[in-house]
Amino acid sequence: MPPLGRYRFCLPYLAPHLAGLLFVTAISIASTALSLVQPYLTKLLVDDALMQKNRQALALVAGLMVAVSVVAFALNVAAGYCYTKISARVLFAMRRDLLRHLHALSPRFHAEWKTGDVLSRLNNDISEIQRVVADGLLSILGNVGFLVGSVVILVRMDFGLFAVAVASLPVAVAMAWWFRRMLVERVRELRERSAEIGSFLLNTLLGHRVVMAYGRGAREGEEFDRQNEGYLGALLRMQWMSYLGSGMPGMVIALSTAVVFWVGGSAVIAGTMTIGTLMAFLAYHMRLLPPVQALMGLYTNLVTAQVSLERVEALFAIAPEVREPAVARGPAVVRGEVEIERVRFGYSEGRPVLREVSWRVEAGRTGLVMGPSGRGKSTLGDLLLRFYDPAEGSVRLDGVDLREWRLADLRRHVCVVEQTPWLFPASVAENLRYGDEAATEEQMWQALEAVGLKGVFGDLREKVGERGLALSAGQRQRLAIARALLRRPRVLVLDEPTAALDEASETLVTSGIRRALPEATLILITHRPRLRELADTVLELV
Repeated sequence: MPPLGRYRFCLPYLAPHLAGLLFVTAISIASTALSLVQPYLTKLLVDDALMQKNRQALALVAGLMVAVSVVAFALNVAAGYCYTKISARVLFAMRRDLLRHLHALSPRFHAEWKTGDVLSRLNNDISEIQRVVADGLLSILGNVGFLVGSVVILVRMDFGLFAVAVASLPVAVAMAWWFRRMLVERVRELRERSAEIGSFLLNTLLGHRVVMAYGRGAREGEEFDRQNEGYLGALLRMQWMSYLGSGMPGMVIALSTAVVFWVGGSAVIAGTMTIGTLMAFLAYHMRLLPPVQALMGLYTNLVTAQVSLERVEALFAIAPEVREPAVARGPAVVRGEVEIERVRFGYSEGRPVLREVSWRVEAGRTGLVMGPSGRGKSTLGDLLLRFYDPAEGSVRLDGVDLREWRLADLRRHVCVVEQTPWLFPASVAENLRYGDEAATEEQMWQALEAVGLKGVFGDLREKVGERGLALSAGQRQRLAIARALLRRPRVLVLDEPTAALDEASETLVTSGIRRALPEATLILITHRPRLRELADTVLELV
């Protein structure tokens, strides 16, 4: 792909804001035109007012300078404000789409990718793309417009002096082109180092109990120092290359100013150029350098930001393992019959977890899945939610293969409570309403009562802490079950639902679940043989 071809990725996000972008473009062109007027006023000031000792001309030029400055400032503010609003919406849209895409990927992706790396791409890389695109359009419009206008005016003033002024540009551009290739690799290294630090911090904070229990705080601090040293080295290498990439070409261009002073000054002394013309020429020339430098810097930014584009596109390029069917097929009324036929599945090639598994649970009945660890008991829950599809065989709900269901419909009727449930750092009510957004307080209290938690919470607004750690393991498990009950699924899968409960609490919870969902199909994944007495059918995985 051409050096800047990747920015086509941004076009669908800019398209909805075409009218606003055209408005910003018009304002920028008007602002640029006013900026071109300002240096020419210097010529009028010197030649028509000062040299002629004309107070009326002096007052007119001074008034024009004030008016042009005020209007140009107002236009710049308006353009910047409008474009900031548009670019922020572009940023949010990119993040929203990437977040939705990440939620569509299987648990396999989230197990294999570092969370810190994913967050870095979702936050830092998209911010970098937005910043460069936002700065880029206004910078290109303003600088290119001013550059072209200045060149036309300088050529009309004195073509020979103009040729002297721009003689160094090819050398500066060639240097910028050479340095930018080296800079891209330094930026990529810096992004990767930053992502590594993010992953390290996330893991060490989430695992703080292990760090404290094993007395490894000092070790984690040393590892953090090592990570920071690596980041600092990458940062300094990038900064050095960035300084060379922008400073060296800028220095070459700036040297031409001395030559312009000499040649132009000689022309004034010789009487072939007025002082006002030379001052105006120098004013345009001095304003000619910043746009050139800005455009070279912008090009460098666009090239280096491609690293962020590549990192974001790499996430978008990961296809979901599970896709919606072209034509969904599901029964009008869901009864909840589950049938597994000759299912074979493995998380990696050549290492199957489930081999030729067949099982059937009639609608409204209770099924029990038992077996040693690592035999695929929890995997059945992932297959029923269609986080994955079996490599061979089929999983059916009411006789319809799950691959023919709309995912939203399937996951509305099938609910899985995992062995280690996830609770959000919010209130009891907010966690419960994840099961049903329209749940009333009365319904939430009923769900809590069904799992024996009604007397634990005095108020539904109580916070459960980060990942629910303000609660005990058993309370977290029961709160997750209450959340599932509010969803009123036709099939409820409970992975080790009583692992963190004593015998009395186990009886309370299991009886409460069946009272709350009398017609639902229950599938209990457990190590506890005592739960066999609840089952209508048992699947033994060996």
